[in-house]
Amino acid sequence: MHSGKQETAAGNIQKNKVSYERLNEFFSTFFSRKLVIAGFFIIAVITFVAIFAPLITPYNPLESSLKEVLSKPGARHWLGTDDLGRDVLTRIFFGTRISLLVGLASTLVAGVIGMTIGLVAGYMEGIVDSIIMRIMDAMLAVPIVILALFLGSALGKGLGNIILCIGISMVPRYARVTRASVLSVKRLDYITAEKIYGASKCKIAIKHILKNCFSSNLVMMTINLGDAILTEASLSYLGMGINPPTPSWGGMVSNGYDWLSMNPCVAIAPGVFIVLTVWAFNVCGDALRDALDPKLKGTF
Repeated sequence: MHSGKQETAAGNIQKNKVSYERLNEFFSTFFSRKLVIAGFFIIAVITFVAIFAPLITPYNPLESSLKEVLSKPGARHWLGTDDLGRDVLTRIFFGTRISLLVGLASTLVAGVIGMTIGLVAGYMEGIVDSIIMRIMDAMLAVPIVILALFLGSALGKGLGNIILCIGISMVPRYARVTRASVLSVKRLDYITAEKIYGASKCKIAIKHILKNCFSSNLVMMTINLGDAILTEASLSYLGMGINPPTPSWGGMVSNGYDWLSMNPCVAIAPGVFIVLTVWAFNVCGDALRDALDPKLKGTF
């Protein structure tokens, strides 16, 4: 009995050692390039700003001051003020909350719906698969911004509707990736063995097949975070995004376009934040892909 306990303890130590080595290899691969470190740093700073925005700036993003309309950057207002006298930097900080919330929530909506649809299509095959994938192909034929604009015009403005519109417009990507993974995984020997032992279709699909499709979708979610933020900015720029006066980066670019000659920071500064954020998520998404599957490793 004592020998058995020693073997169990030795086995646990060995498992922990293997887990530590895998984790160490993952982080080594993920942070192997300086651009990835820079992108991760940008994401960390933006997340910090989004969480602690009220503590970082003394200004209210909605409070206007007619005495300081379109003031130039200075010691009091680092990026100046907009056409209503609101601090530009403060509105950018609070707009970070909207961008991250829309990016995370819409990506989660797209991932859950798309993975479910792809799982059903790939596992059922036949006419069910054909009907579902033809619908997905039709949605893919329409650019995301155009599809989101169409859905937005039907559902209306507002944060919840924007998240839903962007999420639905990205569903086909996840459906196709998940379906492809399901078609390859469901033919593996251990899936056949589960069928022989009498496991239900639902158990096989969720417990054994879905978890093998998660890593590829996780990488896509990371990359699509940037796409979702860019889409929200585009919708806000076109007047179909977040309702004013709530600060959003796209809305600030759209509103500041008319005042470029008086204070360029009103439009340029939020545009720079959009570019940096999208770039950071794309770079980290590529790095995550490399870390999860070294065979796909590329170079920047």
